[in-house]
Amino acid sequence: MKAIDLAGKAAQEDKAKNYEEALRLYQAAVQYFLHVVKYEAQGDKAKQSIRAKCVEYLDRAEKLKEYLKKKDKAPPAKPVKESQSEEKGCVSGCG
Repeated sequence: MKAIDLAGKAAQEDKAKNYEEALRLYQAAVQYFLHVVKYEAQGDKAKQSIRAKCVEYLDRAEKLKEYLKKKDKAPPAKPVKESQSEEKGCVSGCG
């Protein structure tokens, strides 16, 4: 699934301190996840799980945005961890 790929790449870029690229990828991943929640059949549990991930990614994106605005400050805290379900490619129909 495209959203999972983007989220994984975002986390990789984040770890590599490529914050601008990570920010772009987190935002793109959230767009795809929200599209999935809205247009693809999901159980409530799966939708909740996707929404929770989106909140995490958006929160991280905000931190990166703040950091990029004022680069003279300390780097942002640790990147978002990839969850077990993402690593297995399990977002739709896992619940």
